[in-house]
Amino acid sequence: KYDLILDSNSIQPIEDDYTDIKVSEEELEKIKEIAHSGSALSRLSNSIAPSIFGHDKVKEALVLQLAGGIRKARPDGVVTRGDMHILLIGDPGSGKSQLLKRISKVAPKARFTSGKGATGAGLTASVVKDEFLGGWSLEAGTLVLANKGFAIIDEMDKMGKEDRSALHEALEQQTISIAKANIQATLRCETTVIAAANPKFGRFDPYDLIANQINLPPALINRFDLIFPIKDLPNREKDEQMASFILDLHRDPESAVSEIKTELLKKYFSYIRSKLKPEITDEAIQELKDYYITMRNSGISEEAGIRSVPITARQLEGLIRLAEAAAKVRFSKEVKKEDAQKAIELVDYCLNQIAKDAETGKIDIDRIGSRITATQRSGISV
Repeated sequence: KYDLILDSNSIQPIEDDYTDIKVSEEELEKIKEIAHSGSALSRLSNSIAPSIFGHDKVKEALVLQLAGGIRKARPDGVVTRGDMHILLIGDPGSGKSQLLKRISKVAPKARFTSGKGATGAGLTASVVKDEFLGGWSLEAGTLVLANKGFAIIDEMDKMGKEDRSALHEALEQQTISIAKANIQATLRCETTVIAAANPKFGRFDPYDLIANQINLPPALINRFDLIFPIKDLPNREKDEQMASFILDLHRDPESAVSEIKTELLKKYFSYIRSKLKPEITDEAIQELKDYYITMRNSGISEEAGIRSVPITARQLEGLIRLAEAAAKVRFSKEVKKEDAQKAIELVDYCLNQIAKDAETGKIDIDRIGSRITATQRSGISV
């Protein structure tokens, strides 16, 4: 067997890295004007999906996800990811897929895939017999191809068990290890994942725990920084607003124009992702620390002898990533108290939606991380 040599005069890459996106002086001025306007987050979230009604908190979270946190490599070789992952679980027809499709247009270097058409090898990597080389070769999947970009996975609940299990390492360690045939390799996938899924029975049951209705392994759910349940509940006032919005949009498709154009949005996010690395201030650290300690100890109920775990170190790291992203959106060199408060607001909103124990009124992360709640566990031990 001979080694292959490629002899060429010029090579043009098919796909650019988002760091290669050129931003002109005029566009940079526009970007700075938005960032310093004092309402950058709301302006960006209004422009991110103008044709989709509502979901304000979700849109804010998606803006922060597009901005991203900061990847930190420590001297001992341990790396903390800067990419945050978001999971949207909602009733059919609540606009999840439309939102994901829109993000695939806005996000720099994005790859879209649907759960039913994605296999474990298709998401991660596969080893195939190469007739030309006369041996085995490695082919990269979506998460590897979207390295330093965004992987958007729709219909995540429709994926097979083996396919979902391939995501565990990719989401937290941001590598994909392959040991097949005579190939052993570790591939990088510093990828931000946005996923959407339907509840287990197609639609949310208002009388059951949301955590019980998510048909995904607890260890995988736990790797998502933010989980948004999107419920489609009848409400006369809200239904009237939504119906008017949708019907007006059908009458005049041009009416859903975002304040900030898609091309500028893409450049905005690629610029702040590659150029800004804000440092966290003491007051932001104190704010996050106070919230974490208060939440950790709010699960202790002396009378009942229950010790629920409302929040873990994984959520604390998620808070830091969100706070860094909020600072990036403002073009700030420092992560301030207001950024920490925005991060706390989003994490608290998600925890109250999916991890609240109806019996005790307290937040219990075990509702997501395992199928046995703190209340049930204390009953078993008694």
